[in-house]
Amino acid sequence: MEFKIRKEEFLRGLYLAHGIADRKSTLPILANVLLRTEGKDKLLCGATDLNVTTLVTLSAKVEKEGGLTVGARQLYEIVKGLPDDEVHVRRTEQNWAEIRAGKVEFKVVGLSDRDYPKLPAIAEAQTHKVETGALRDMIAKTIFSVSLDETRQHLAGVLFESDGTTARMVSTDGHRLSKVSRPLPGGPKLATGVLIPRKGIVELRRAIETREAPVAIGIHDGNFVLKADDVGISVKLIDGQFPPYDQVIPKENERAFTVSRQGFLDALRRVSLMSSDKTSGVRIGLEKGKLRIESDNPDLGAAREEIDVAYKGAAVQIGFNARYFIDLLGEIETPEVRVELAGELDPAVVRPNDGSDYVCVVMPMRL
Repeated sequence: MEFKIRKEEFLRGLYLAHGIADRKSTLPILANVLLRTEGKDKLLCGATDLNVTTLVTLSAKVEKEGGLTVGARQLYEIVKGLPDDEVHVRRTEQNWAEIRAGKVEFKVVGLSDRDYPKLPAIAEAQTHKVETGALRDMIAKTIFSVSLDETRQHLAGVLFESDGTTARMVSTDGHRLSKVSRPLPGGPKLATGVLIPRKGIVELRRAIETREAPVAIGIHDGNFVLKADDVGISVKLIDGQFPPYDQVIPKENERAFTVSRQGFLDALRRVSLMSSDKTSGVRIGLEKGKLRIESDNPDLGAAREEIDVAYKGAAVQIGFNARYFIDLLGEIETPEVRVELAGELDPAVVRPNDGSDYVCVVMPMRL
């Protein structure tokens, strides 16, 4: 195998591949990126951890056909640091990769592409073209509340529902919940929701982070599939039952107020500086005309801030993890947010104040 490729084009594929390659796997080859020529002007750049797969078809000048696998992260760092615009790659004896650019040369240990796992047939998947911006927005508004606990598989992903017109994403880690719906005309019609694992969601976001043109999505053979021109991603779905999220969202709260999103966010950041590193706990107190945020830590000190709000109801004080509020407020674009509270042991509900279909629930904590 031998080919020449522009550095920028090579990095485009390696950027997506190196995030998926699994360096912790008991199969060493899963830490590698697959490089395989296709005809005289295409190079397939792929990676998989057996659950998430990416395939990128790159433009290249193929001088000798063949394939090879090389350490994904190592190759990405090498190519990123090369001084020249054109990169020359050649497979040598014992499956080493010779990489040259200008006067720089690397020789890197590789493995045969024949030993690489069979990759999903992404091209065969039936998909539906949808607006990229809506998909990217839904991912951003739910990914932060996915559980990081791998033993709770049913919480370790984002629930995706779609009726062909509107799509919904929901995530929860048991302490907070995020739910967003967006118009997604032309999307897949799913009888039930599917659960996309967190790593898959991260890679889907990476693939479309700067894209404006539509993408195609679908469900194929137990996988969520995304196609974006010459990029294909396949994510194995979680086989688990997502909790009934509608039962978690309080329908009626006695106390509600509207507050500046930025003002509330800044105050939480300041006051949480004096909270515990483990819990980020703050007390949020609501009384007539005032929202009070307090924290104290015997090892650091205490902080308190008041914000004027239009509220005339009964007073209440509830403990919360400030980081949960900071995360969700960072994903809301409206100047003001609506916050709903009930009793001291009840969750808070936060929504944009423009009526958009986005809601976050934050469970209380004892302080």
